[in-house]
Amino acid sequence: MDDDERVRQHYERRHDPTRVLALSDGIVAIIITLLVLELHVPQLAGGQTLKDAMREVRPSFLAFIITFVVVAIAWAGHRDLFSQIRRTDRALVWLNIIYMFPLCLLPFGASLISRYENDPVALRMYGFILLAIAVTRLGIWAYATGRPHLLFAPMDPQSRRAGFAVVVVPAAVYALAIIFASAAPTASLAIYGVVPILYFAGITLARTLALPGSAERDFT
Repeated sequence: MDDDERVRQHYERRHDPTRVLALSDGIVAIIITLLVLELHVPQLAGGQTLKDAMREVRPSFLAFIITFVVVAIAWAGHRDLFSQIRRTDRALVWLNIIYMFPLCLLPFGASLISRYENDPVALRMYGFILLAIAVTRLGIWAYATGRPHLLFAPMDPQSRRAGFAVVVVPAAVYALAIIFASAAPTASLAIYGVVPILYFAGITLARTLALPGSAERDFT
């Protein structure tokens, strides 16, 4: 093996995205586990029926469902991006770690809205976490897709714009939920539940309008 080949192999090993993906998948798995742990079987007291007790845990189930879907969307978007990435660099590694930070706060945010579903502070805190996820996702998408040497193939401008759009639109709606948190907390919570539906509608539209062979054809 000549020196050039040895240097090339060393470079590829150091920039292999496998470990970045392994860390990210592990973090997402832990987040989902923590979400599940927030669900508790209700204790009956004072002649209370199970039906009545289940009403008390309804906010926890609602918070779990919304947040579980948010985590699923975040993981799917991460998967879509890294299916295009051939190698990493220092900045991409750290951008990925930064992206994991607000994701790790989701169990805390879910606990807040499950216990204080009508409290503006809890609703705003949850919204800010979701906005942080969107912003960091945009950052890692912009960085990676703008550097062809990190990709298996350069990404066309339309696919890059589609990737931005499926994140920017939900983020704008999350901002509305934060604004409505004080005046209309029920509407704010409803927005958090509706946004994933808008996301899937946007993904479906992007896939439908995409040209054959474009990256958005494979958006999850």
